[in-house]
Amino acid sequence: MPSKPKRVVKKKKKVTPKKKAPVKKAPPRSETKPSKTKAKKVNLLKLYSEMNKLSHDAVDKEVIKRFKIIIDTIEEDITKKSLLQILRDPKSVIASEFGDALQPYIKHYLFLDKRDKRLKKG
Repeated sequence: MPSKPKRVVKKKKKVTPKKKAPVKKAPPRSETKPSKTKAKKVNLLKLYSEMNKLSHDAVDKEVIKRFKIIIDTIEEDITKKSLLQILRDPKSVIASEFGDALQPYIKHYLFLDKRDKRLKKG
């Protein structure tokens, strides 16, 4: 019978554990910097979603896409009162009361609302 080949036993290398980095303690609250999280513009996003519901064609989609970009870049939101005025009573809205960046989109919402009412009638 042929003899079995002998297995070579490798010697294990001695593994040294890695040194852990020292744990940094959190600085006191007075020294922490305020976080730069963006505040959600709830009212503008609500208007954006209402515009999406009223859109019919590619032009509307493009205007709404640009409005979303403006929402992301603008610093302030519109007030809840002005949002409700736009949504509930669009005829009494004066677009010039809003900032220059928002005026075209407010006007476009008013157009979408007017067109939607006209299409529902006829």
